[in-house]
Amino acid sequence: MSTESTTRQAAPLAFVDTETTHLDAEIGEAWEVAVILREFADNESTDTEYVWQIRPNLATADPESLKIGRYEERFAVPPYVEAAFTGYEDGQVVPMTRMQAVSAILSVLRGAVLVGSNSAFDDRFLRKLLGPGSAQWHYRPVCIATLAAGRKLGMVEIATGLGGKRYPSDEVPFPFSSRDLSRWTGVEPPGDGVAHTALGDARWARDVFDAVTGSRAAALDGVA
Repeated sequence: MSTESTTRQAAPLAFVDTETTHLDAEIGEAWEVAVILREFADNESTDTEYVWQIRPNLATADPESLKIGRYEERFAVPPYVEAAFTGYEDGQVVPMTRMQAVSAILSVLRGAVLVGSNSAFDDRFLRKLLGPGSAQWHYRPVCIATLAAGRKLGMVEIATGLGGKRYPSDEVPFPFSSRDLSRWTGVEPPGDGVAHTALGDARWARDVFDAVTGSRAAALDGVA
């Protein structure tokens, strides 16, 4: 078959977020994992949402990290099990073993490109959760803040190159502010009750990604 007649299928996208017991993956671990898997077929895309919670070892947990993720309020795994699927809209909790949760996460992420707010952070915690050699997703995760910053800087460069005036609001200071860049794209960041929930932040990553790329179908076809 000639290359001219072959259409390369876009890699699936996994909009991810983890809630963790510590900011350092060498010390803490993920206790909540959300994935919105976007798959492509016949010029159509579908998004499927998944959320798991896994019972962590709290011995090395940072109290502030637990507070930010509202661990005490939101941890829903029954006391007699290691993990649970918690992604049902009606609040249903499906108990499972840790291995079952790990296997399910591996299956969903296999072959996908990770997209998130500070996706490298989630990548580190996912690798620790799933175990050495288990990362079967693409080796180059996408950070929505970096993506939005690149688009903004490029647009400012084009405008100034055409004689436009540069304004203070055109600056993109380092380190990037994901919330400021999100607002620049037209996406309001998650508010109280949604921010720092794995699914809420995964949905935010998806919405910013779509705002920056301009089309769901433009999702990283042909990533090298």
